[in-house]
Amino acid sequence: MKELEQYAKAIEQQQKESAVPPMPLSSWDVHMASFVKTANKHKDVKALEKLLFKLNIEVDPVAALLEEDAKVVVVTSPGLTIEYASSNLVEMSGYLPEEVIGNTPKMFQGPKTDKDIARKIRYNVDQKAAFEAVLTNYKKDKSTYSCVIKGYPAFDKFGQLVRYVAIEHAA
Repeated sequence: MKELEQYAKAIEQQQKESAVPPMPLSSWDVHMASFVKTANKHKDVKALEKLLFKLNIEVDPVAALLEEDAKVVVVTSPGLTIEYASSNLVEMSGYLPEEVIGNTPKMFQGPKTDKDIARKIRYNVDQKAAFEAVLTNYKKDKSTYSCVIKGYPAFDKFGQLVRYVAIEHAA
């Protein structure tokens, strides 16, 4: 018991003399939030790589875009049914990825969405061409946000359109 008391006193003395104060609990929260965001990003990259590998699509450029926290990645079928959305979609739109899977991007549109811009996007999709646009979208809570969208057609090794990959962020 005497050794345990000596050990406790030595620890207490070391803490008093230490130039680095103990971290407050709130810094642990910040650290954990960063860890969770990094873990989610890693999960997003792995899921996206798996999907694109399965489709024989080059993954490096898309996966690299996930390194930027503000970028959301959405992958759709050629008919624009959402098949994948990165976990940070919830920060931009309020929707969890699993809430948008099976829907089309039209679910984000509403009365203030510019129909001309939406038609231009659709025209590019029909032409199997890349596009870039800024569109007024709606969050889950019905508030609006400006969404910068860069869409890229993804072709298989036979030149057939197999997916559309959209990189998005709120402006």
